[in-house]
Amino acid sequence: MDKRLKDAPELKESFFNKRGLNYYAEGENHDYLSDEVLLLTKEEEADALRVSDELYDILRATLKRCLISPDRLANMGLTERALPLVQWSVENEWEDYLVGRFDFAGGIGGEPLKLLEINADTCSLLPETTAIMPEVLRKAGVKPLTNGVLASLENQFSRVKNARGNAIAAATHLGHTDDQLNLDVLIKTAKAAGWKVDELELPNLVFDDENGLLIEMGEDDFSRYYYLLKFIPWDWIITEEPQLWDLLEKMTTEHLLRVLNPAWTLLLQNKALLAYAWQDNPGHPALLPTAFDPADLPNPTQGYVRKPVYGRMGENVMVSLNGRGADAETRGDYGAQINVYQQLAPFNRDDEDYAYQLSTFMTPKASGLCCRRQEGLILNDDAEFVSLGLYTQNRSGGSKPGWKFW
Repeated sequence: MDKRLKDAPELKESFFNKRGLNYYAEGENHDYLSDEVLLLTKEEEADALRVSDELYDILRATLKRCLISPDRLANMGLTERALPLVQWSVENEWEDYLVGRFDFAGGIGGEPLKLLEINADTCSLLPETTAIMPEVLRKAGVKPLTNGVLASLENQFSRVKNARGNAIAAATHLGHTDDQLNLDVLIKTAKAAGWKVDELELPNLVFDDENGLLIEMGEDDFSRYYYLLKFIPWDWIITEEPQLWDLLEKMTTEHLLRVLNPAWTLLLQNKALLAYAWQDNPGHPALLPTAFDPADLPNPTQGYVRKPVYGRMGENVMVSLNGRGADAETRGDYGAQINVYQQLAPFNRDDEDYAYQLSTFMTPKASGLCCRRQEGLILNDDAEFVSLGLYTQNRSGGSKPGWKFW
């Protein structure tokens, strides 16, 4: 194993019990946390943060251009029902973004960073990055990288509170344990910024388009919330709960409620945005050529990845190594969606053929890194979480760590 990997300690059960994070170390997830730490240089960390901030600005500029282009919107799979709220959100909630996550290939040992996608709306890996990784590094005796995710997120909650007032929020999710634990990070951070937040099940919330978001306290007794802190994807709401979308549109545009992340993240999440970002910024070193037809890629015979525009967890992804057939493919719930085709990216791989995917949290500035790894051609929900620490090269002139690339 090359010099970038160091053995990671196994954390005690009491650590997970105390923080309510047993989900990440038990049952099907017993091997989710990697037994190794990956070491990055300060230069690699700084480059990832810098590139992420640059790409965030690029993608938001592309998003605005898409909104005024009917042809582009048609390729993003949006219904006419979605557009009024998204447009209003861009015009009125542009700076209310809380948190998202960029996923990259490369970025280690001289291999350039290449953006794979942005998890813009309901991004995961928050508990692993803010609670588990620091403990792993402490136990391993490894110096941590900069991890300003919680501090930056708290600052953003404070900014929204100071700008909007009435920082009283209901927090909700769809019942998945991982979603709940990620939402818990947002709740605790909001409370640290002076918010009042109650975690409630979605069916218990009353969406009243005249009186706002309510919870029934007793007979004819209701308490009001001015924010909805959700871990429910906007794309799920528009496709599966269109009546809820209509209520949120009316309540939001009439200033009865604000939703975090705001509705414009529906477009930021859309992978078609990557195709248009490439059209607007051809040759950008951190963007991969992306198109709606593999024939429109500059080098389709060098391989590409097919992805649905709102796909998640590596579902309905196809990888072709030579552009002439599928070398790997997954099934899932997104097969009916519009697809984009992205030039195959060079992943860093170790001696055991694990591919490493670096990620950057945007809060909304780039504030910290995390990493996952997996064997094979497609990273999905079975990938391991790898803690990241600081790597210092041998000052006596030792060789650089060896990596294999596609």
